[in-house]
Amino acid sequence: MTSEKSYSQEERLLAALAHAAIITGMIAPVAGLLIYITQKEKSSYAAGQGMQAAIYQLLGLLVMILAWSCWGVFYTISLIPLIANADQYNDAPPAIFWVGLGSMVCPFIVMALWGLYGLWGAVRAWTGADFRYLVIGQVVEKRLMKSERQS
Repeated sequence: MTSEKSYSQEERLLAALAHAAIITGMIAPVAGLLIYITQKEKSSYAAGQGMQAAIYQLLGLLVMILAWSCWGVFYTISLIPLIANADQYNDAPPAIFWVGLGSMVCPFIVMALWGLYGLWGAVRAWTGADFRYLVIGQVVEKRLMKSERQS
């Protein structure tokens, strides 16, 4: 994945689609993986971008599961005072309940930022830039270069 080469429109389109698949949700990693598999012999650029996108999107799914699980635990804990002393809160729930409910925005923010970064990758790939996600991009590039040398 070098930045000196000019990539064809097809290579750029496939790379951009791999990143843009993030909007499809749970099937997004499959798109990147399919692009990697179909392009690894044809285009190292599209293949590298596809693998990078697949890993980023799979990691994103795990982060979302973790974010929603943390919220669920926090929200459940915020219900304890309400359940334990239901008679005390006839008019309104305790403040911690509203904090727990309001904290639901945190997983949504994480999801939005994660998706926007993936879409930024799509835009960069469409322009032919050697887009690399932080950390993931370097790891994928090293692995792909290592496997290309062994072939």
